[in-house]
Formats: sequence, structure tokens, C-alpha cells
Amino acid sequence: MNIITTKRSSLGWAIDAGLTALGWAAFFYLFTRGVVSIVHADGLQPMPALLSSTPLIPTLQTLAVYVLVACVNALLVVIWGRYHKRLFRTLKLLRAPDAMDEDELASHFHLSRNQLHEIQGSRVTVIYHSNDGAISELETDQLRIQPAGNSPVFHTAKVA
Repeated sequence: MNIITTKRSSLGWAIDAGLTALGWAAFFYLFTRGVVSIVHADGLQPMPALLSSTPLIPTLQTLAVYVLVACVNALLVVIWGRYHKRLFRTLKLLRAPDAMDEDELASHFHLSRNQLHEIQGSRVTVIYHSNDGAISELETDQLRIQPAGNSPVFHTAKVA
């Protein structure tokens, strides 16, 4: 089973790795700071009363900081998404490929036109390749078929 991946730019990879490392460092800092403060607490104290505001003020301040950080992160994600939407819209318009007709597409993959329609209409398609890279077998949610270029005889069997 192969997973198709695309190569990212070095700058994109560096930004992703840096932000991920920064996030994990902040998480471990906050986590260890909380654990250390619990360990150094003056013995086991009963839970503070809910209406007593004095013990809750540090907790509320911490929660406010967390909410502020979450809002900044959400804002950055929205800005990043809108930037990429505009960037890739212009790139997509510049390099829009010419449309291929069905016969040309089927012949490119050594399939019959019926097999192409079967693949396009299927919700799940599994494609098996031979050692030379050609399609050796197709499994869809309806039929099991061999491509036209590899065999003169078509075998069909129900899979699901």
C-alpha cells in the first residue's frame, strides 16, 4: 500500500517544525510548572469554596491567558487560511490544465470506457499495480475487474 505525498518547500517545513516545537515546549513548560506548584503546596489543603474569590483568582488569571492564547491561535489560522486561499486561487487560474475527454483518459490508463465509468461511479476504488507500474487489477465497491491493456478477457466478480 502506497501513500501519495507531495514535497513541501524547505521554508514551509521549517515554519511547521518551528511552530510545532514551540507549541510542545510551551505545553511542557506549563505542565511542569503546574506539577511543581502542586508538589510545593503547603500540605494537603481542602478544596476552596466556590464563592471564595481569593483562591480562584490565580486560576481565573491562568484560564484568561489560555483563552487569549487560543484566540490568537485561531486568528493566525484564519489569516493563514485566507492568505493561502487567495494565493492558490491565482496560481490555479494561471495553470489550469486542459480538460481531457473520457476516451483519452481511459486510453492513458489502459482502461476501457466502461471501467472508467465504474471507477468514477464508485465510492471506494483500490488499484493494484504490477512491478512495471501498470494497473494490474481494480477493486471497486461493486466489481472486481482487470484493465483492458493487461488482459484481452474481462473477469468480473462481486466484491460487496
